[in-house]
Amino acid sequence: LYPPTPGAVPAAGPAPAARPAWWPSWWPAPYAPTAPGTSPPAPPPNPARLQPSNAKLLTFYMYRVQSDENYPPENQNMGNLAGMLWYLHNEIVWHKGGRHGTFFAVPKTRLERWKVSMRATKPLADKGMNFGVVNTFDSGQCTGPFGCKNFALYGNTVGCESWDPNAPNNFPHGQWVGANHYPGAVWYSLPGACPSQRVASKSASCKAAQPGGACPAGVTPDGASTCTYSYTKMGELSIDELEGISNYADFLAQGGQEYDQLTDKGVGTSFWNLKNSTQACQSRIDHAKAMFAKKFPSQPDLPDPTCDFNKYVFYESTQDKV
Repeated sequence: LYPPTPGAVPAAGPAPAARPAWWPSWWPAPYAPTAPGTSPPAPPPNPARLQPSNAKLLTFYMYRVQSDENYPPENQNMGNLAGMLWYLHNEIVWHKGGRHGTFFAVPKTRLERWKVSMRATKPLADKGMNFGVVNTFDSGQCTGPFGCKNFALYGNTVGCESWDPNAPNNFPHGQWVGANHYPGAVWYSLPGACPSQRVASKSASCKAAQPGGACPAGVTPDGASTCTYSYTKMGELSIDELEGISNYADFLAQGGQEYDQLTDKGVGTSFWNLKNSTQACQSRIDHAKAMFAKKFPSQPDLPDPTCDFNKYVFYESTQDKV
C-alpha cells in the first residue's frame, strides 16, 4: 500500500534536524553514517513474544483498496474506512486515465471490508498498548521502519497510525501530518509469513522460520506472536458504486476525471471535490458507511478501536536490548 522511499526509514517523512529522544540508538541513520550495504544489528529476540497474552481481544473492521486480484490481507497495509478514503483521495483517483498509483500500474477497482480480531503480544501489552508500529509492506515485503526489527522485540503485532500532530501514534508517515482531513483516519499493518521477502520469493523454509501473526483458520487470537490476528472477508463496494459512476470506461471516454489536484474538483463528478474540507471528507465517510450498511444490512456496526500506538513508549529503552 505504501511505497518505500530511499533511506533508513522507508515510506516515512523527512527526519528531524536532530535525533529525537525516542529514536532507537540501534538504528543510527540518518543521524550517523552507515556503511553501504550494512545495517545496524537486530535486537535479540524477546522470548516473551512467543507466550500467549492477557491483552483484550479486539474485533473491528479493516478496509483495503484492492484491484481485481484476490489474495489474503497478510503482509498488507489496511485502514479504517476514513483511512482508505484518504488513501484513495491522496494516491489513486487523481491519476488521469485510470485508478493506478504512483508506484504501481494495476488499477484499483474496489473497497473491501474485512472483520479482524486481534490480541496484543505480551511485550506490547506490558507497555500498555494494543497496537504496535505500522510496518510498511511493498509486494508483501516489510520495508520499514527501522528495518522491521520490531518483530524481534514485540512479535508480529498489528500496527496502527494516525496523522494527529498532537498524538504519539503519528509515525512513520509524518509527511501526512496536516495534510489528511478525513476525521479519525487510521492505517493498519498485518504482518504475515516471511515478511522479509517479496511474494515471489517467499520460500517454504522462510515461511516456517518467520510464520507471521495470522492465526490458523477458526482459531481465536491468543496474543502469541504466531497468532495475533484473524480475519474474515465481509464484502466490498466497487469504487464505481461508491462514486455513483455506472460505466467507468464511458466516464473516461467522455472526458471525465474523478479528481484534479490543481482545481480541487472532478470533471463529470463532484464526489472527490474539496479534499481539504473536513466537512466534505466526513460526508464521504458517512456516504461510504451508509452504502456498506445498505448493501450488508445484517452486518453489525463495529466501532473503530483506539489507535493506542505510542512511539515514545514503543521505542523506549530498546537500546539496551541490542
